[in-house]
Amino acid sequence: MKLLNVLLSVGLLSTSSVLPVSAAIINNGGFENPSIVPPVPGEWMYVTGAVRDTTNPRSGSFAANLNNVSQAANANVQQQSATGSVTPATVYTLSYFAQAAYGPSGIGQVQIAFLNSGGGILPGSPQFSNIPSSAAYVGYTQNFTAPANASAIFLGFNSVTGAVVNASSHVYVDDVSFAPVPEPTSLALLALAGAGMLRRRNAQFRA
Repeated sequence: MKLLNVLLSVGLLSTSSVLPVSAAIINNGGFENPSIVPPVPGEWMYVTGAVRDTTNPRSGSFAANLNNVSQAANANVQQQSATGSVTPATVYTLSYFAQAAYGPSGIGQVQIAFLNSGGGILPGSPQFSNIPSSAAYVGYTQNFTAPANASAIFLGFNSVTGAVVNASSHVYVDDVSFAPVPEPTSLALLALAGAGMLRRRNAQFRA
């Protein structure tokens, strides 16, 4: 039992040292905190009528509300992460929840661009993905590999309309995360630690 406890402790310590800390990449993913004005890296900026409000959060008290009823416009919320928050050649997962309804010429998109240390957009960026219409919140995930010289990301959620009468696009966004994918070694250590905890708990019950 002592050996199991040692392995469990080593597994947990190794996992905590290998897994990257993702909190610094996208801040305030649940939109619970108001933005700093003027915005700085690591803070959301709301553009062209987009707001943070309590009308339809998925979790917590707030969500980003991108309600666009103007022709040829883009209501959006965007954030640029801090310099040095992204590591080249690392695979990251973008995950978020969205609820969307579109009228004539309306579309919702998520936009991501990798930036170098000077804020310049790197080749292959930005990348756009459409957000489907949905009557309730739906979770979406997408993986990205940070290119050479990547140091930060620009992330935006867009609610876009064309130059059409009665054009509209309405998107809610909540629970946003941009985090490194754990390496296989880290996943194996997590599995070992979990198995050890389960075995220890079962042994305590039998005792």
